[in-house]
Amino acid sequence: WSDQNRVLAGKHAAEPGRWRTSRTPYLREIMDHLSISSRTERIVLMKGAQIGATEVGNNWVGYVIHHAPGPMLYVEPTVDAAKKASRLRLAPMIAESPALTGLVVEAKTRYGSNTILQKEFPGGVLTITGANSSVGLRHLACRYLFADEVDGYPPDVGGEGDPLDLAIKRTETFGGTRKIFMTSTPTTKGFSRIETAYEESDQRRYEIPCVHCGQFQTLEWGQIHWPDGHP
Repeated sequence: WSDQNRVLAGKHAAEPGRWRTSRTPYLREIMDHLSISSRTERIVLMKGAQIGATEVGNNWVGYVIHHAPGPMLYVEPTVDAAKKASRLRLAPMIAESPALTGLVVEAKTRYGSNTILQKEFPGGVLTITGANSSVGLRHLACRYLFADEVDGYPPDVGGEGDPLDLAIKRTETFGGTRKIFMTSTPTTKGFSRIETAYEESDQRRYEIPCVHCGQFQTLEWGQIHWPDGHP
């Protein structure tokens, strides 16, 4: 869906234009499992910085709006970050991607009920909130949950407990049809939410072939070498 329909807006994209998974092939399997054709319920991505994880979540938002509508919750570490994601990422994606144009009613129209933190579309609604907002996390049940940068969430929100746990509870109504996608760059070992979630998963790692022998291996910085003066 992303390759056929997602368009990256020029203002905030290093390579504006149509999305190409071939530029980030390590994201392909993740997006495949976010499809409703996959029976995978929970996808965990423990990652380095700036590798495209949030854009995968945004692609998923577009896919849900266009192809698999239902209630969706999008959680950033703070409400301010949620508003920024909505204005700078989601709004341009909706405006620039023809498949989404017209499906989300603009907030400025007299019949529009959409705001920066809520987007209604046929068959569903997207709620965008921060992990520091207990009100946002007590919203209606959701079939889809995108929890971005979970290691940046506060340990407790409003005395109600871990915000990630609160968000996941919102999906329980949908049982076997729900999907949860959580991402983060890990922080402190032993205290990292994403590390804990990754250790509970089947712990897949993306492998690349050695440039000399072709054997597949994970990319470790200690194995990277280049001639002096020619990185």
